[in-house]
Amino acid sequence: MNFNNSTTNLLDLNLPATSETPEVKCFKDTAKITLHGNLIPSDPQSFFAPIIRWLQVYSNNYKPQKIDIELYLTYINGCSEHHLVSFLKKAEELLLKGTDVHIKCLYEPDDIDMMNWSKDLKLVFKIPVELIEIN
Repeated sequence: MNFNNSTTNLLDLNLPATSETPEVKCFKDTAKITLHGNLIPSDPQSFFAPIIRWLQVYSNNYKPQKIDIELYLTYINGCSEHHLVSFLKKAEELLLKGTDVHIKCLYEPDDIDMMNWSKDLKLVFKIPVELIEIN
């Protein structure tokens, strides 16, 4: 795991992409969390556990003024979506406590499903969601 025992020395989290999971990067210096790739892990709870833990340790010990979350997901299955929403709810709790949280959803022009999914996020969360079409 990418944590050491000292709460003041939280390490960045870097999970490489697989065919079933996105590349995940959590940067403490820039307060940025990125997920890029497919989100169809066989065990979504285990996949999201270190990401949620990192966010909790980071927010509790570093008291960030802002957190940027960037999602460039090419496919999400239903169970993984549930866990992603749980993660985003934790981020929304930080927003409600005064942290400036922002979500960027990147999608390709022909990916109508991900564009619509991103639009739905805007309806579900109080977190500002920016949709960005990329080529």
